Amino acid sequence: MSILDGIPGNNRHPFMTRSYIVSLLYREGSGSRAGRDRNGTQAHQNASSTTAPSERHEIFDHPAMATAAKSCVFIKKLALSLCFPARTISTAQLLVHKSYIFQANTSINTTDLATACLFVAAKMEETIKKIRDILAHSYMLSSSQPKGDPQSVPASVTDKMRPGVLVAEQFVLNAIGFDFRTSHPHHMYVKMAKLAGVSQATAAAGWHILADAYYTTLPIQYPSAVIAAGSLCLAWNLDCSSPQDINRFVRSALGITGDSAFARAESLDRRRRNSTSDSYPEQAQKPPRKIKMTDDWWIDFGISTDDMQSFVRQIADFYLLFFNSTVASAEFIEKNKAGLPSSDMSRRIGQWRMWLQNSSTTPVSPKT
Repeated sequence: MSILDGIPGNNRHPFMTRSYIVSLLYREGSGSRAGRDRNGTQAHQNASSTTAPSERHEIFDHPAMATAAKSCVFIKKLALSLCFPARTISTAQLLVHKSYIFQANTSINTTDLATACLFVAAKMEETIKKIRDILAHSYMLSSSQPKGDPQSVPASVTDKMRPGVLVAEQFVLNAIGFDFRTSHPHHMYVKMAKLAGVSQATAAAGWHILADAYYTTLPIQYPSAVIAAGSLCLAWNLDCSSPQDINRFVRSALGITGDSAFARAESLDRRRRNSTSDSYPEQAQKPPRKIKMTDDWWIDFGISTDDMQSFVRQIADFYLLFFNSTVASAEFIEKNKAGLPSSDMSRRIGQWRMWLQNSSTTPVSPKT
């Protein structure tokens, strides 16, 4: 039986809904799921802001996604050692998630798959390096031997690694349906930050959030404009000195509703959103020349508030789960510091959520 058997056909959509990703991960033979009904069929309901915690976390809780997150850590370490740019790292992390989504039970070695993802991403982004150099650095990072110069790795070692990585490369290519189109949020994020005139610290925080989004399936779910706008919006909300300044949808995404005045404002906002077209960013007619962060500025880019809310909820949950689960044990964190998502951002968002939760016990005026 071929290692590529079981991968769906080559027809790929640019983006996948969260519920579709869940259905692929928990399809028959791909893993257990607590959400199965009495007949053993799979529930494919779409997640919402009121989803129960077990359902909200069902993507990250899947063993394949936990493996993908670890692979993203290895990819970042490997890419940094080879001086790859941010876009190549992001593409490789995107590829590893797609690979595990379409074939959660693959028997390919995780190191070989992660290395192959970076090799493919380097070609996609035209930042090509010799496969021997990539293999040598991969060997040094994964080997238990004392660290040394990757150039000193014998050719016999890299030649032994090559067949496994090339098989993994073919697996990745089949998983993406040989579709090499990419769209990155990095340049769009920089433009949005300049239009908003945010501080350097806020812009840096948003950049960390944007990079860490690639440890999740968010770039598979949403266009690059949603990733850029969501990262900037969350970073700006983190810097708000008063709970009244927090965007309503952000509070709702975190399950914090506040008083009745907030609830009425949220209800009105929801009705307004439902009457607004949910066109994707590329369909936006006139992007603004200036962003006012206190307004619903993302709508001018053709981004729906519901997508922004989903992004904030999922990235906040990721920071909570990654550093408080078996994925990131103390030993794993100590060994892989260079490839980890931002632990400072994780701690900051955790404290910020507690601050918002505590503020909801007293009357809070909604943002106007």
